[in-house]
Amino acid sequence: MTRPPALTGLGLSAFLIPWLAFVADRGIAWLAGAAAILSLPWLLKHRGAVANALSNRAVWLGLGGLVAIMVLGLLSPLWSALPDQSDRMQQLAIRSAMAIVTGVPLVLLAATLPGARRLIIRAISAGIAVGIAIALFDLLSDHLLLRIRTVFSRNLDTPDGLLATAWALTPDLFMARFNDFWVVMTLSVASLIAIMRPGWMFPLALVLVLSLSFMTISETSQLIGVIGIMVYAFCHFTRQIGVLVMFCLTAGFLLLSPLAFPAINAVLLASLDGSNLLEYKLLERFEIWTAVVDTVRNHPILGHGLEFERLNATYSGPGDYYKMDHLWHPHSIFAQVWQDVGLLGALATVMMIAALHLAALRLPNRQRAAVTALIAMGLGAFGAAHSIWLGWWICMFILIATLVMAGSRHGFQEARP
Repeated sequence: MTRPPALTGLGLSAFLIPWLAFVADRGIAWLAGAAAILSLPWLLKHRGAVANALSNRAVWLGLGGLVAIMVLGLLSPLWSALPDQSDRMQQLAIRSAMAIVTGVPLVLLAATLPGARRLIIRAISAGIAVGIAIALFDLLSDHLLLRIRTVFSRNLDTPDGLLATAWALTPDLFMARFNDFWVVMTLSVASLIAIMRPGWMFPLALVLVLSLSFMTISETSQLIGVIGIMVYAFCHFTRQIGVLVMFCLTAGFLLLSPLAFPAINAVLLASLDGSNLLEYKLLERFEIWTAVVDTVRNHPILGHGLEFERLNATYSGPGDYYKMDHLWHPHSIFAQVWQDVGLLGALATVMMIAALHLAALRLPNRQRAAVTALIAMGLGAFGAAHSIWLGWWICMFILIATLVMAGSRHGFQEARP
């Protein structure tokens, strides 16, 4: 009786992930938590299978990285560079730890539960269909759904009625929500194809999603779509060597971020003038990332403490392209890990990246290429736009990894108790 609840958690996750961010991206954290709780009876009953899964290097390496990041985040207020914000930092640390800890049972579930593949394929396909329907209606109705959602989420007064207030909203108030939603949709489509293993269907599906992304403001979706196509082609032809190269590139860039961001920023400043939107966005982001990693030299080992940039409330960059005086988050996992939890946090993150690529190496060639591309897409989204400490984003990536791992496993026999 422990298997149905575990399958229910995976099925609901697969169905809701593609479109839940449109309604409430924080709902993804609740979804991850529910799936983790539903998996506990299975894990407790099949302790032998769990112990066997923990003997896999990829599993214990990934879980070790997750736990290390969680512990560093929880302890970071003790050495924070903002002692007057230690209470608030502790609250954010606990929230982030709750998000990350869901990954432990979910990863173990994905490594032990049989018979999930067919359910996940059907559920995620249905979820993608719902997401496409939402996107089409929203685009064709001049974002009526987003407008109405914004009225409720911001608790706006509606003296002239709900619709009148919704139509009066300007795009800057609601379009960021569509970007988040479409990023998750792009990753969901890639996850589905990676599980189904249809070879070159993976880049073809990404081309389709990419063409739809150009109808939106979702620059992040466009970026990760291009990354997915390029990495799939590269790993398809280079096989295991391609996976190792991708690990070395991502892990190397993470570890060298304090040097890489300023160097790239200097090249961009010398060659671009920001005369078009793409150039301006590049210069803006690298200005932000350079300003963030410039603080690393003061606390290189343990970092400044969780959510330092957000709590510091002062943007330390030159302000040539990023015009605000406050930075909510550094917009990159590579910069934020170094700033918040230092070298130790960067090494823990490398452990998780290594675990994902080790798991990919065990797959057949076409699926190996697709999963490696999916890893690169996820890191691209985290690396170019989203903050690692936003708990719902952490949970979303954990859930996608869980679904792909569980959906890729063969056999329907029960795990040994």
